[in-house]
Amino acid sequence: MARALRAGGFLLLVILASRGQSAASTEALSLVLAPGASLELDGDSSLHKYSAKAYGMEAGVVMDAARVAKASQPQDLEALIRGHFVKTFQLTVPVDKLSSGEKGLDENMRKALKGGQYKQIRFQMDSYDVLAPPAGGAVFTLKMHGRLSLAGVERKIDVSASGVKLRGNIQLSGSKDLLMTDFQIKPPTMMLGAIKTKDLITVKFNATLERQGKE
Repeated sequence: MARALRAGGFLLLVILASRGQSAASTEALSLVLAPGASLELDGDSSLHKYSAKAYGMEAGVVMDAARVAKASQPQDLEALIRGHFVKTFQLTVPVDKLSSGEKGLDENMRKALKGGQYKQIRFQMDSYDVLAPPAGGAVFTLKMHGRLSLAGVERKIDVSASGVKLRGNIQLSGSKDLLMTDFQIKPPTMMLGAIKTKDLITVKFNATLERQGKE
């Protein structure tokens, strides 16, 4: 009986130790958004161009846990991305954080985005390709395949982003042209319809991924 208890205790220690090692490996390869990430909506109207920007984006990054556990040595961020260690990536932006500096425009924009009911703009990346970098110091271009949820409507989209090394981190930036009507959004009007906004908007984003946890 005592021998069985000792064997059981030893087995429990092995299981706990292996779980700790797995958790440490996963933690070592966790990625988060650095402070200062921003998203911008640019558009045009019959009066003038306009722009609204939001800070305080949130991101969720899911790593390939099985490959993380098998990693023989630490990988830098560029190698993690190039090696497709990142399985999914989700970015969320609160609608009420978008601000153009013009109160009337902001109210109409949030109303058009149905911000009272759908409080977030969300992009869910499901997969990505690593392409050759453009000129200008980027180390690669990502073509992300995913889904954009805007005003309660979700659409599949592809988004390109340039990746630049920044103090050991990777800064991603890019833009995407969208039609509001593709998301069942009626382009806002002002001054009783005298000022009309155009259907086309450009979404710009700038975010830095950094590694968190132990090396």
